[in-house]
Amino acid sequence: MVDAVAEAYQVPRDMPLLLILAILAASVGGRRRVRVAPDWAEVLAVYTAVALPSGERKSPVLKALQTPLLEFEKQLAEEEAPRVARQRALRDTRAKAVEKLKNKGDTSASALADLDTAVQELEGTDIPAMPRLLADDSTPEAMASLMAEQGGRLGVLSAEGGLFSILAGRYTNGVPNLDLVLKSWSGDFCRVDRMSREPVTLSEPVLSIGLAVQPDILAGLAEAKQFRSTGLLARFLYALPESLVGNRKSEPDPVPEQVAADYSDAVKNLATSVRSSDVAEMKLSEPARALLNEYRDQIEPRLHPERGDLANIADWAVKLPGQLVRVAALFTLFDHPDATDVDEVAMCEALELAPYLVGHASAAFDSMTGRRSPLEPARAVLRWIQQKRLDKFTVRTAWRELSGQAWVGGTDDIREAIADLEEHGWVQPEPQPDKPKRGRPSEPYLVNPAAHSGNFGSTPRGGQS
Repeated sequence: MVDAVAEAYQVPRDMPLLLILAILAASVGGRRRVRVAPDWAEVLAVYTAVALPSGERKSPVLKALQTPLLEFEKQLAEEEAPRVARQRALRDTRAKAVEKLKNKGDTSASALADLDTAVQELEGTDIPAMPRLLADDSTPEAMASLMAEQGGRLGVLSAEGGLFSILAGRYTNGVPNLDLVLKSWSGDFCRVDRMSREPVTLSEPVLSIGLAVQPDILAGLAEAKQFRSTGLLARFLYALPESLVGNRKSEPDPVPEQVAADYSDAVKNLATSVRSSDVAEMKLSEPARALLNEYRDQIEPRLHPERGDLANIADWAVKLPGQLVRVAALFTLFDHPDATDVDEVAMCEALELAPYLVGHASAAFDSMTGRRSPLEPARAVLRWIQQKRLDKFTVRTAWRELSGQAWVGGTDDIREAIADLEEHGWVQPEPQPDKPKRGRPSEPYLVNPAAHSGNFGSTPRGGQS
C-alpha cells in the first residue's frame, strides 16, 4: 500500500508509511501493550510527523489511507444508533415523569419518595456516545472529552499543522497545554480541567497522532520551548523527504484495486479484533528481545554527551528502542490481529527502519533549531550523483556543477564533502596508473552502486541517511 499510494499520488514513500503507522496505532486504540521486561511495557501509541511543502497532495494521500478506519467508524455508529435512540427516548420519558411529579406540588412522604425514585431513574439513564475512532485538529479539552466518551482512546490525523499551534496555546493566551498529549503517549493517568464544567479524568489515555505538515511548521516548533523541554518533540517519529515535484509522472498507475482491498480489510480486521476485547498484553519473544538489546547496546555509546553523534537528540534517541517495539507490534498485528507475541521477524523489520528514523529525526531537530548539519555538503554532492545517475566523477566536474550552491566557496569545500562521502562508503578514489601526468590531477572517484539502488525513503534534508 505504501508503494502503491506513493506511485499513484507521486509522493515520497515516507509520507504513506508514517501515516499508516499512526493509522494502525489508532486502529489498535490502546487495547494492546507489549511487555518487554518485568518493569518495561510499551503502549501502542504512535506519533508521526511528515514535513513536505504545499502542493504535495498531503490531503488526498491521508484521505486514501484513513478511509478504511472512517468506514469502520461509520459501521460502528450505525450499529450503535438504535441503542442510542432508545436511551434518548427513555431519558426523555423519565424527564417528563419527573416534571409531572414536580408540577403536582404534592409534598406528602409518598409523593416525595416517588419523586426521588423518578429522579434517580433519570440520573441513571445514560446515553452512550456514538463511536469515534478519529478526530482532526482539536483542543486538548475537546480531545479529553472525546477520549472520555470513547474509553480513553482516540486517533488524530491531519494534513495540516493546526494541532501544534493549538498545543502551543492558540486558545489559551499563549500558554502551552501539553499534559494530555504527553501522558497519552505512555498511557499515564491524566486529569484535564475544563472551563465551567467538571474535569475529565482518564486513567489510561492512549492517543495516536499522524500529521503531514509543511516544513515551515516543523521549523517553527523551536519557538515553543516547552515542546522540547517537556519531551513532546521526543515522542514523534519524523520524515523530511525530498519533494518529487519536478520529477512526477503525469499519468501514474492508480492504486491497484486488490492492494487497496487487502489494506482496507487488514485495517478493519485489526480494529474489529481489538475492539471486542479489553487491554491485552503481548510478549516480546526471547529472540526478539535479544535483537532489541543488541541494538540498545549499539546505540548507547552514540548518546554520550561529549562523544556521541546523537547527543544533540539524546532526548529523542533514548525513546527509540521503545518506539521500535511499538512499530514491531503494529507490523505483527497488521498481519495477525490476534497475535500474542512479537517475534524476531517483526523486530528485525522494525530495526531495519532505525537508521532511517535516526537520520530524519536528526534532520527534523536541525530544522527546528535552524542549524545546518555538517554533513549537508556531503548530502548535496550525493544528491547530485543520484540525480545524474553517475557511476564515476571528478572533483573538477563536481565543483563546476555545484559551485552555485551557498556552501561551495572553492574546490576545497568540494573535497571536504567528498571526503565525508568516502568516510561513509558512498564513494572511493578511482585507482590511477603510476605514470606522472601534466597539470593538476582530475581526482576521479567511483560511486558505490548502493547510491542508485532505490533504498527506502529519500535522503533527508540535513539528517543522516
